[in-house]
Amino acid sequence: MKICIIFVVISLAAFAEASGRGRSHSVTWGARTFRDMHLRREIVTEKSKFLRVVTRDWTFKQEKYKRTITQIVITDQVRDGNGGYAYLTSGGPQSSYAKIHFKSQRNQGFSFIVDIYGI
Repeated sequence: MKICIIFVVISLAAFAEASGRGRSHSVTWGARTFRDMHLRREIVTEKSKFLRVVTRDWTFKQEKYKRTITQIVITDQVRDGNGGYAYLTSGGPQSSYAKIHFKSQRNQGFSFIVDIYGI
């Protein structure tokens, strides 16, 4: 009986620890293969405004070489659940450009790392 209670307590502690990790708003579009190269890394940040939702559009355009995007990784740097959200509005994987819309929660700012990979 004691072993069962210890097992339940350990399981609940592990569940509580894992639930804290899922509050990030990171997102990934596409899939990367071994031949892909890192095309661009950008940090997109907006400060909070009192009782307002802040937004920003970010566009990835290629000027010289038109490589095909295979994966876009958006990493939320605010991991406590108060960060923003990222939406792919046009382009993305299997195209040569991407337009991403970032949106914060009310009375909060956001900070994302955008990594783009392609062939």
